[in-house]
Amino acid sequence: MASIEFHGITKSYDGTMKALSDFSLEIEDGAFCVLVGPSGCGKSTALKLLAGLEPANSGRILIDGTDVTDLGPGKRDIAMVFQNYALYPHMSVRSNMGFGLKMRSIPRAEIDRKVEEAARLLELTDYLDRRPRALSGGQRQRVALGRAIVREPKAFLMDEPLSNLDAKLRVQTRSEIVRLQQRLGVTTIYVTHDQTEALTMADKIVVMRDGVIQQIGAPDDLFHTPANIFVAGFIGSPGMNFFRGPIEFEGEAGFTRLAGARVRLAPAANDLAAIGNGEAVFGVRPEHMTVNGSEEGLPLTLALVESLGTEKILHFDMPGAEHAVMSGEENDSARRSGLLARVIDDRRYRAGDVIRIALPPEKIHVFHPETHQVVP
Repeated sequence: MASIEFHGITKSYDGTMKALSDFSLEIEDGAFCVLVGPSGCGKSTALKLLAGLEPANSGRILIDGTDVTDLGPGKRDIAMVFQNYALYPHMSVRSNMGFGLKMRSIPRAEIDRKVEEAARLLELTDYLDRRPRALSGGQRQRVALGRAIVREPKAFLMDEPLSNLDAKLRVQTRSEIVRLQQRLGVTTIYVTHDQTEALTMADKIVVMRDGVIQQIGAPDDLFHTPANIFVAGFIGSPGMNFFRGPIEFEGEAGFTRLAGARVRLAPAANDLAAIGNGEAVFGVRPEHMTVNGSEEGLPLTLALVESLGTEKILHFDMPGAEHAVMSGEENDSARRSGLLARVIDDRRYRAGDVIRIALPPEKIHVFHPETHQVVP
């Protein structure tokens, strides 16, 4: 087990566009840290630099307090788990898991002991004599994990290890990885573009965009107190609703307007006044938009209902409002017009219904219209 530190890391592949820019991060001993962001944001590059697979242009990398910036991969005492498993098809599970130890001339008895212990942890004991082609995708991924475990490294590095699994198996395997990491206590750095994986697995999440860290924090911190519009839109499913509106004051209270109605804001008037131009970007998560049976609230016309049993996603068409979506393969925060509300009840909703929606002031996020940073 070990702590990991990046200090001012810069990485450029063509001399102009930086894959990482002044990347600084500290990961505590035994932590499960997830690097998350859209494709091309630099998360896999950071993992490769930590593994020693690529050199940094500038900066330092420390593992357990030792500067490893110029050390080769074999001298860093880390183990990687890849997306494609990278198993030898002609070898048995036992041989695949013990191959790295064999190359280090570890005695056969010690290899067998470590492989069998890892197989028990991963429930692979009955499959040790099979070859990879006789295993399911989830079992192959566990073999790849087992190969990393037997090395007893200072840190596990995982580069989108669940991407090749189907949705149900992905949910099952990610919980297995979390339990395994908690049992072993090994520092783990996990790369993914899936914010749901990040929220459900991590102790610490690092949100990245264009090679720059946007925010570092615990899952609850990023969900409830995003630092900027990008983090607010990227974290959460469905994504946060956004709309622009004026800032109005009545004494010490601040208000904006949406759908012709006045909406109370929680930030203090002096914080809102600091924006300066009388308009801001407001955000509210679909989970925090509540159906209000009284005459209060915003009267919104329902355009579409997505029913997931007791949970429903309500779509409201509204010019000037938008919600964050994941834009295809790029997995970046995009925008789609309208508002979404996520409700859990037994009410039957139909397109065309007029629904009154309440926006709790304490759940409305206020962002500067130019910097896109949150207003305290």
